[in-house]
Amino acid sequence: MKLALQIILWANVGLIAYVYFGYPALLLILCQFKGNQPSLPKDNFEPMISMIIAAYNEEQDIAHKLENSLALDYPRDKLEIIVVSDGSTDKTAEIVRNYAIQGVKLVNLVQNVGKASAQNETVKQAVGDILLFTDANVSLQRDAVHKLVRHFLDNTVGCVVGRVTYINEGETGVSEGEGLYWRYELFLRHKESQVGNLVAGSGPIMAIRKTLFEPLDSAISDDFVLPMKSAIKGCRTLYEPEAISSERLYQVNMRDMFRTRVRTIMLDTRSILLCRALLNPLRYPLYALGLVSHKILRWLVPYFLIIIFAVNLFLLGQPFYNLILSLQIIFYALAMGGYLWQKIGKPPRFLGIPFSFCLVNTAALIGVAKFAMGKKSGRWKPVR
Repeated sequence: MKLALQIILWANVGLIAYVYFGYPALLLILCQFKGNQPSLPKDNFEPMISMIIAAYNEEQDIAHKLENSLALDYPRDKLEIIVVSDGSTDKTAEIVRNYAIQGVKLVNLVQNVGKASAQNETVKQAVGDILLFTDANVSLQRDAVHKLVRHFLDNTVGCVVGRVTYINEGETGVSEGEGLYWRYELFLRHKESQVGNLVAGSGPIMAIRKTLFEPLDSAISDDFVLPMKSAIKGCRTLYEPEAISSERLYQVNMRDMFRTRVRTIMLDTRSILLCRALLNPLRYPLYALGLVSHKILRWLVPYFLIIIFAVNLFLLGQPFYNLILSLQIIFYALAMGGYLWQKIGKPPRFLGIPFSFCLVNTAALIGVAKFAMGKKSGRWKPVR
């Protein structure tokens, strides 16, 4: 009996170790077998681009976003800028109308239909060969569009994802943890792109061929499903670290960040089900590896942690397993300390990192459970 419990415990430890350390190591190994990457085409490839900016009550940021978009180093006659106001109740639409003389177009939806539905409506009116999706609260570097679209000279490329950078203002434990998580995520995306199995996009800066775009389900994650749709049609998704967008994290509210993570996991889980053909390792070996390792197993980490803790209780009485349980309790106590500390200020890293880890995994625990119970994810409302 004890042997079976030990096998269960260490199997779950092994799965967690694989998610956070084994998979990145496997990507590094696969990159060694990939050989030299093909040389990039020059930046003078300039197809017609439709930049689509989904906005919901963005009166504080939309003017800055449009000024930034108009200042991009890309021919104005080849850059169509469209803002879709998704039922905004503030002055977003009014501000956008002031830029009509500079060629900015407005799609003003009366009701809040959600980001995916708003994007569907806007794509119908877009004239570009390439669709560039970006958010209202991010700024793009002047050469970002050139860096993205140069890859589309290769007909095997269907989608290109840019690099999202975060600037923490009034940094809290939540925003710092988000920044650490994102740096780890960018490392995985870079290596996945080199291997050829990039499994996730970035809503703030992502481009796709218009011919590959299909109307989005309102209950999916657009920046996740678009690369998957591209892969199903036999096209590659690349990560371009030189196409940079920046977003300020300000003083991120823990409750809002938590709700956003839960909602994102629910949407991403549904997205995988819609594109489940990619889980076939015989047809899409690298993409299936990425989806399982980068997404599905990571969402299951909190369940692995619960199993480890529960099984460990049955192994008490053995000094080694007493120590293992003690280490778990200390880690969760540090996380609780980070939770309490962040209410009054930014916790030190030895508290903030365990807190952020537990926050992310609690969101995954609830997100997966809610999806399994058939709960709705709710409408898109950006967190600032």
